[in-house]
Amino acid sequence: VVFDGISPNPTKDSVEEGLEIAKANQCDFVIGLGGGSSVDTAKAIAILMANGGDLWDYAYTGSGGKKAVKKAAPIVTISTTRGTGTETDPYCVITNTQTREKFDFAVDAIFPQLSIIDPELMLTLPMSQTLFQGVDALFHASECYINNAHENRLVDVYAEEAITTVAKWLPKVFEDGKNLEARVHMAYAADILCGYTQSLIGTTSHHITGQTIGGFFPSFPHGATLIVMALAYYKKVYTHVPEVFECMGRFMGEEPVEGDLGRSFINGLEKLLKITGMDQLKMSDYGVEEEDLKKIANMTVYNTGIEDIDLQYQLTAEDIYDILKDSYK
Repeated sequence: VVFDGISPNPTKDSVEEGLEIAKANQCDFVIGLGGGSSVDTAKAIAILMANGGDLWDYAYTGSGGKKAVKKAAPIVTISTTRGTGTETDPYCVITNTQTREKFDFAVDAIFPQLSIIDPELMLTLPMSQTLFQGVDALFHASECYINNAHENRLVDVYAEEAITTVAKWLPKVFEDGKNLEARVHMAYAADILCGYTQSLIGTTSHHITGQTIGGFFPSFPHGATLIVMALAYYKKVYTHVPEVFECMGRFMGEEPVEGDLGRSFINGLEKLLKITGMDQLKMSDYGVEEEDLKKIANMTVYNTGIEDIDLQYQLTAEDIYDILKDSYK
């Protein structure tokens, strides 16, 4: 039974529509075929197939009911993109169009039973999505590496190889989207390494802010929401854990900056965005206006809640606003 009513930044409404189809056809399990939106919708449907109720009963921040999810219908994922990591991790991210909340559902029960990673399915992915998701993968690895602060050796191992791989191979995919070798390396980094990394530790407020933007502006691709504010974000936080950022700069092939520990990662990120043209992205291209920045910052901090997200520093709503303002164009 096919349900294809899925949009970027998947919504609670589409989850409910898919659930009704699953119930009407007495489906036993769900296959998420496509990108992160398809997989996340499949996971959310699987939660409701096994537990019933309203999806927001199980959201654990904002207006959510904070009910525990102990089970879900079995999930199979077949990814046609590489970047989200959802095909191998226990997360799905869904937007409530009524409240404009875009929340993570982090539940062990939605780990896929089977995940098929076939880079040949990714060869026709449009270049814009290829780049958005490739840089998204970089941030999955870097944010987990930051939060980890060398506590869990496996996080460091997975994140280091993911950052190194993306820095080397994303420009090659940009040069030639049909380069299967490059697609293989990117799928390995994004779909496997970053999925494993995110299964062990969460991302930072960089991701939460991007998700909040997507909740307000559903046509704004998730990876792009992260890219448009990345440099301002990392310039704001790198001095809190400069040694960690220095390691990530080395992973990207950058030389240390004398007297400015950790700056090497920002330099590497600037180069990657410039090489791929992602430095030209603008919030205003997706309908964001300057007067929207304050409500995005407030939603990020007060509704979504980042106090338990950032493990190495603590950002305020004013900090998030400053990052967004510095990024706006």
